[in-house]
Formats: sequence, structure tokens, C-alpha cells
Amino acid sequence: MLTTNNAAPDDAHVSKLGRRPFDPRRVPFYYGWVVLVAGTIGIIASVPGQTAGVSVFTDDLTSTTGLTRLQLAIAYLIGTGASGLLLGIGGRMIDRYGSRVVAFAATIGLACTVTGLSFVGSMSTPVGLVVMSVGFGCLRFSGQGLLTLSSRTMVAQWFDRRRGLVSSLSQAAGSFAFAAAPALLLALIDVDGFRTAWRIIAVSLVLVMATLIATLYRVSPEASGMIIDGGLVAPDAGDTPAIIGTDNDATRGQALRDLRFWAVTLPVMAMSSTGTAITFHIVDLGAEQGLDQDTIVRIFVPIAFVSVPVTLFTGWLIDRTSPMVVALAMGASQVLMYLAIGYLDVTVMAVLAIVGWGVAQGCFSSLTSAALPRLFGRRHLGEIAGMQMSAMVIGSAIGPAFFALSRSMTDSYRPALWISATVPAAAVLLAAVGRRADT
Repeated sequence: MLTTNNAAPDDAHVSKLGRRPFDPRRVPFYYGWVVLVAGTIGIIASVPGQTAGVSVFTDDLTSTTGLTRLQLAIAYLIGTGASGLLLGIGGRMIDRYGSRVVAFAATIGLACTVTGLSFVGSMSTPVGLVVMSVGFGCLRFSGQGLLTLSSRTMVAQWFDRRRGLVSSLSQAAGSFAFAAAPALLLALIDVDGFRTAWRIIAVSLVLVMATLIATLYRVSPEASGMIIDGGLVAPDAGDTPAIIGTDNDATRGQALRDLRFWAVTLPVMAMSSTGTAITFHIVDLGAEQGLDQDTIVRIFVPIAFVSVPVTLFTGWLIDRTSPMVVALAMGASQVLMYLAIGYLDVTVMAVLAIVGWGVAQGCFSSLTSAALPRLFGRRHLGEIAGMQMSAMVIGSAIGPAFFALSRSMTDSYRPALWISATVPAAAVLLAAVGRRADT
């Protein structure tokens, strides 16, 4: 039997960190909603480490460092790939130390990284490759990796019945923010150059985001003396420590041996790879098709308007049906997107590309936030989500270099898009097999 919100459970169930700087049990409504808002802001704050936040600095970095676009893409590949390999460790850190500690460290790391990158100058090719590989590695590991993973995992820990819907609300807000980020960052760069832009971002991360994490982030309802989805722990539970999840929850090894893990991971990995490549080279991709910088950057806005309702729908859907259904939809929409985006100068193809990208992006949140705890439980969620994130980050490392190679060898990005379409096509088949296994 659960206590009411006015009762005080035994403090043995509550970690000290879960009650500082204030006790979430005293909030007059379920604290998970605060976690949702704070975690969403944390995901948005990772923009400087996301491709949408890096891509607008690409031209400044090539002209400043002396590296070619292909060389910069290779550095991006090395740095991002290295960060992806480390994210499994990051997932274990979240399970051991909690989302608040990891997110705080990631925020400080991201601020330090963008500050360091603001001082880069002209370098020889070998030195430039090393410096930018390290810079991109730190940028991606702290921003795209740990800050995103810890924020997303924290939100998933606080909800069960409404997890899909909650994750979709978070993703919807993030989609608008990510869509607006390139234009806003370009405007910030125009004020006083890319160096000042990165330094302003660093100060904002430390003063605003780090403070918000320290104040509002909480590991889980159990660690704060609460029951998932609402209520407090039973007053007669003795000295039993707070335990997340159940004994039936899958371990990382069990999840990796399960076909369903790969059915939901392959489509998001494909989207991370090709979506990152397209975003990274977005200005040059537009130039290839006769579109200027302002025009091509604005493509992200209609994509967001498509992705938001799809995100909300798939969030509702995944609470009621198999995650394999969403995986199938994501793979199919990516095939459409990849085949159409090489012809944005043709109106019909531009519409198909926007719809395909928006639908794929709308499926992304459900497969990265709600699917994993639904399939494998919460006890080892950090490790399992870390492996999925690792696959996504490694994919995002390969994409820009592969597209740059295509541009260098064929003077076009279209061959890379055609080849990339085979990956989500394979994801559709894998999800179909997983759907049969899930039933």
C-alpha cells in the first residue's frame, strides 16, 4: 500500500543526492514532470555537440585551420568514432553515478571544449588533423553523447505508463530547437565571428545549464523516495535500499543478443549516419543543387513541422503496440528521404524529402527513449542505451567522411545518398523479422 503525497517515507529509501538541494517529494505534483522539462532542456543544450551545431562552423574551420573539407570530415570521423567507442563506458557511469553527476560533468566538458576550439588557428595538415580529431571527439562525447544520453535516460527512468508520450513531448520540443539552431548559430556567428559565438555558448552552458542540472536533475523516483508514475514508497519497507527496476530486467549482454535490440537500433543508427552527413555538408549540398546558404538552411523548419506531430503520434503508438512497428516506419521513410534529397531543386522531390525526413525524425524519439525500457526494463538502462548511443555515434562518424569522399570522387553527394538508402532498407527487413519474433 502506498502512502499519500503528504506522508514521509523512511529516509533509508532515499539517497542524499536525491534530496538535494531540495526534496522532490515536497513538490505538490509528480516530480517526473519537472524531470521532463529539465531533461528536455538538457537535450537542447547538447546542440553545440550535435551535427546541427557543428555544421554551421564548418566553413569557418576550413578557412581558419587550412584543412580541406575532406580532411575536416576525416577528423570528424576519427573524433566522433572514438567518442562512440567510449559511450558504453558512459552508460555504465550513468547506472553507477546517476544522470545528474554525468550530465553535470558533460556540460562542463562541453563548455571547455567549445572554448578550446575557439582558439584554433592555421595549422599544418598533420597537426590540424590531430587537433580537430581531439576537438571533435570531446565535442561529440560530451554533447551528443553523455549530455544527451544522461538526460534522455533520466526522463525514461521517471515514467512507465506514459513513457512513449512523454519522450515524444521531449523530442517535439527538441526538434524545434534543433531546427532553429543552424539559423540562430549563423546569426550569432555574424555578430562577431565564430570564436565569440563559441565563447558565448560556453559561458551559457556553465552559468545556465550546469546550474539547472545541479538543481533539478534527479536519478530516478526510487532514489528520491518515490514510486514511478507517482506516489511515495511504502512506510513499512524497512531499511531496504532503493532498487531500480526488477530482477527480470535484461542485462546489457542479454539485450545485445536479442534481435529486437538491433531491430530498433539499426534504423536510428542509419539516421544518425546519413542525417549527420547531410547536416554536416548541408551548405555545400545546397550549392551543388543551386541553392544558397539561407535557402538550404531553412529546410530544417518544415522538417520540424512534419516531425512534431509524427513524434507525438509514435509516442502514443509505442505505448500501445510493438516498437517494431515504429522501426518499420522509420526505415521506410528514410529510404524515401535519401532518394529524394539529392534533388531539392525539384519541388516534388523537395516535398518528398521533407516528408520522409520529418517522419523518420518523428520515429527517432520512440526508438531511442521508450523502446529500450519497454523491451529490456530499467535496471541496466544506462548500459543498454549507451550501446545504442554508441552505435548511433559511430554511424554519425562514418557518414560525413563517406559523403565527403563521394563529393571528392564524383563531384556529387548523390551516389552517397543512393548507397546509404540500402541501410534503412535492410532495417525494414530486420524490423519485419523482429515484429514476428515480438509476437
